[in-house]
Amino acid sequence: MKKLIMFAVAAMLAFNVSAADDDKKPSKKGRGAGLQAMFKQLDLTADQKKALATFNKENKEKGAEARKLEGEERKAAMKKIAEARNAKLKEILTEEQAAKLKELQAKARADRKKKAESK
Repeated sequence: MKKLIMFAVAAMLAFNVSAADDDKKPSKKGRGAGLQAMFKQLDLTADQKKALATFNKENKEKGAEARKLEGEERKAAMKKIAEARNAKLKEILTEEQAAKLKELQAKARADRKKKAESK
């Protein structure tokens, strides 16, 4: 009987801990997911999606190599990648889509800043 009670208490404790832990888990966004979510809001055509996918595939290795660097080297490499991505986006997106992307990015920056200030 004692074992059964201990098992029940342990099970309840484990359940409560796992339920509380779910609330504190960060979202599954990760890096780049924000951009992907923004692209979904831009109503890209099939050709635009294909061009972006090709560009991302070509530059995936460059990004991985840049993330291995440290300090100023990493910062410079990531900046170069971002500039290349922005240039490609300028080619791919229409003026309306580019304007909407800028608006979404500004909102995301403001949200991150607000979140950082509240911590």
